[in-house]
Amino acid sequence: MPCVRASDGPVAVTGASGFVGSHVVLALMKRGYTVHGCVTDLAHPAKIDHLKAFEDRTPGHLELFRANLLEDGSYDAPFAGCSAVLHVGTAMAYGGANNSRQVYEGAVEGTQRVLASLERAGSIRRLVYTSSFAAIGHPAPPGYVFSENDWASQNRTGDPDWSLDRIDVNGETAYAMAKVETEHLVNRTALADGGFDAVSVCPLVVLGPLLSPAHHLVFSWQWFLGRMLRGKPCKRAWQALWNIVDVRDVGEAQARILESELCKNGDRYQLSATDRSGELNVNQLQEQLQTLFPRIAVGGAPPEMDEYLAKYGKVYDAPRAYCDRARRELKLETHPIEDTLRETGQSLLDLGLIEPALR
Repeated sequence: MPCVRASDGPVAVTGASGFVGSHVVLALMKRGYTVHGCVTDLAHPAKIDHLKAFEDRTPGHLELFRANLLEDGSYDAPFAGCSAVLHVGTAMAYGGANNSRQVYEGAVEGTQRVLASLERAGSIRRLVYTSSFAAIGHPAPPGYVFSENDWASQNRTGDPDWSLDRIDVNGETAYAMAKVETEHLVNRTALADGGFDAVSVCPLVVLGPLLSPAHHLVFSWQWFLGRMLRGKPCKRAWQALWNIVDVRDVGEAQARILESELCKNGDRYQLSATDRSGELNVNQLQEQLQTLFPRIAVGGAPPEMDEYLAKYGKVYDAPRAYCDRARRELKLETHPIEDTLRETGQSLLDLGLIEPALR
C-alpha cells in the first residue's frame, strides 16, 4: 500500500487519551495531521484537556470522538474518511481496572470491532497496531537477545500456563496471548482485505514524560518509578532488567511508520532499549535516578533481593532487546536513557502526582 501523508486526510487514533496514545497524537499533530482522537469519556478533563492543548503548540488539528472497544460500531464515525488508523487502545489491568479475562477479551474482541469499522470506512490504507513486547518475549536462556522474529508462543511445549484455560488465573499470560492473537488477526485481515496493510509496534518498558494525571496508572512502569522517588523500594521487575524505551520514541515511530515507503503488511517493530545503557537492573536504576534527583532519597531493591541474590547470585539477565530495526528502517532517533528517566520523574513532580522523599 502507498504510504500516508498529512495531506491525505484525517487519521484516527484509538486510546488517544492514554500514556502512549497521547504521544502518538502529539507526534502526528507536530507533522500537521488532522487527528480523530478516540476516547471513552469526552467529559473527563484529565483525559482530554492535554489533547486539546496540542492545537496551541502544533500545526495539526484535533477532533475528539467518543468510542469504546466494547461497543459494536463504536469506531464507524471517527474512522469515516480517514486514510489511516493507529490502534493504540486496549483493556489493561492497572489498578484492578480489568481482570485477566477482560484484558484478553477486550484486546481481541476490541480489535475485531476496530477492524470491522476500518473495513466499513473503506478509505483506510494503513493500520498501525500497538502490540507489546509481551507478544515477543518467550522462555529463553539468560542473555538471549530478542528481535522481531521472536513470538511469545515459541518454546512453550509443556508450558501449562500457555493456554486459554489459564487466562483467568494468569494475567501476564492472558495479555501475552491476546497480543499474539491480535497481531496475527490484523495481519490476516489486512491480507484478506487487500485495501490496507497492517504494521505492528511492540514496546517494552515505556517511560518518559506524563502529559496528564490520567497517565499515573497504578502498577504501571511510571507508577513504580514514582514509587521509588517516594523513597519506597522497587516492587516491579527487580529480579531482572528494566528494558526502557521512551514514550516519545514510541509515538514518533508510529508516525514514521505511516509515512514509510518500506513498511508492508505484517511488518513489526520492536521498540525497546537503544543499547545496553537502556537495560537497567534495580540498583542501576536507583543510581541513575539518584544522580538525576540528588535532593530525593530514591528507593532501591526490596528486602527480598538479599534472599534472591543468595540463591541465584545475580539478577536475571533479561530481557535483552534493541530497537535496531526501527532506527535503521524508520531512521528513528531515540532519546538518551538519562533524558527518559529525568522527564518521567520531573513530570510526576510537576503534575503533583507524587510526594518525593526529600533528603
